Amino acid sequence: MDLPEVPERIARFEQWGYGLFLHWGLYSLLNRGEWTMAHHSVARPEYARLMDQFTADAWDAPALVQWAKRAGFRYICLTTRHHDGFSLYDTRGLSAFDAPHSPAKRDLVREFADACQAQGMGLFFYHTTLDWKQDSFDQNWDAYQQYLRDSVEILCRHYGPVDGFWFDGNWARPHQDWQEDALYGLIRRLQPQAILINNSSTQALGQRGHPEVDVLTFEQGAPTVVEPAATQKYVARERCDTLSSHWGAASAGDFSFQGPAQIITKLAQCRGAGANLLLNVGPLASGALPAYERAALDVVGHWIERCPGGSLYAGRPTKLLCSGTDFVLQTPDAFYLFVFDLGITGNMHLGGDIGRRETVAGALPTVRTIQWTDNGEPLRFTQSVDGTLLTLAATANPYGTQPVVRVARIECE
Repeated sequence: MDLPEVPERIARFEQWGYGLFLHWGLYSLLNRGEWTMAHHSVARPEYARLMDQFTADAWDAPALVQWAKRAGFRYICLTTRHHDGFSLYDTRGLSAFDAPHSPAKRDLVREFADACQAQGMGLFFYHTTLDWKQDSFDQNWDAYQQYLRDSVEILCRHYGPVDGFWFDGNWARPHQDWQEDALYGLIRRLQPQAILINNSSTQALGQRGHPEVDVLTFEQGAPTVVEPAATQKYVARERCDTLSSHWGAASAGDFSFQGPAQIITKLAQCRGAGANLLLNVGPLASGALPAYERAALDVVGHWIERCPGGSLYAGRPTKLLCSGTDFVLQTPDAFYLFVFDLGITGNMHLGGDIGRRETVAGALPTVRTIQWTDNGEPLRFTQSVDGTLLTLAATANPYGTQPVVRVARIECE
């Protein structure tokens, strides 16, 4: 059976590898998460009055994108409209429930799109399909679907080239006709290069749904391998995850933040499975990023620069079998072994560590050199005559370092 071809847009998406998710809206003012309207039973009129406080006075899209690039992100997905129905973009008469009608008096998506395009950052628009604001969502389904398409058409026509659309909410009515043919057809006509994603929810990880969808979603779950021959079309995979227990700002009472080590582990695991990681931060109501989240992601960015470097993005999974959870990625010029759970040398109180023997089973060209990418230390190795078994001495981390996941570059003839 011939394998499906990989469309250019999907190949580009897979090489980006690491995306930043931003959940920001009126809910950020309440600092109780993005579902506060529903979970805390805030009445529509009361919730709508939050718009009078939305100033976005610290929203600086160019600075945000510049920081995200330094932190290693290759694309950013912004909630242009979440389930509360408030839009960060100019809805051009469809609704007055948008940022230009708030004290911010600005099209915040316009600023975001301009900044991404100017700095070469992948531009993704999150857009809800579920809407707690629109009466037609419950009273006139066809009218609501037209409203949704008209909203998306605005994003397609007025913000330049868009790299992807990330829809969310179909899981709320799984047996309803969401008229996806019309929605996706609109995007394919106006933004043919855009990636199409529709979140399948935590209860349906990796389910594809509509045939136009380009990416299978794994919300807060480990991506599974999908053989290309099992689908009629090549699809990418993406895990979305959040730094805390919420997606929107909730820093007043949420202390369950992930640390850099957890993020590094998840990012490496995703790339080993051939999937992307879309990592969420909930900006404050002002538009500024919370201090802890920013600092944690700076650490992850430093790990990317120091350890895997470009192999994190350009590397593709191999069928080579490694010890434990370790894996090998391949780039056009080398192989990269990702090693988990190495100890530290010279720790007298804990007994120290000298490293361990690593094996890589599978066909490899003749290996010339192996070295750690973080310090250039060469590693001793042996390779079987037929090239199907590589054994190397993975030295422990020097005292004073612990990269969580260490990377060795394998150069072959």
